[in-house]
Amino acid sequence: MGGKKKPTLSQLAKKQEKQQAAQAKPTAKGKKPTTEERQTAKASLVDPKLLSDVEKEVTKWEYVTPYLVASRFNTKISTAYQILRALASKGALVLVSKGHRTEVYTTPNRIKQLAA
Repeated sequence: MGGKKKPTLSQLAKKQEKQQAAQAKPTAKGKKPTTEERQTAKASLVDPKLLSDVEKEVTKWEYVTPYLVASRFNTKISTAYQILRALASKGALVLVSKGHRTEVYTTPNRIKQLAA
């Protein structure tokens, strides 16, 4: 009984537009960006001047979270995450705690002080 429900006119129109767009787009076979290309694309999203400004300021703080960076430098939280991860890979910051929602960083000097 019942059977499959028929799509609405707007659903049909959207489906048809997607098919036309897929046919018009040429497909690039086998060419995938390397990890270096992906990293440079990500790194280019963060302004180097902003990165250096954050690094200078953040090294003075006891701890650093993405929210603190975003609110202090008027950036998005996602940009703050990228900045902090870049600084951590550079060695200017150390990841202290990572949870589901946030990450807490501090400087290597601060960790040495706490350990002593």
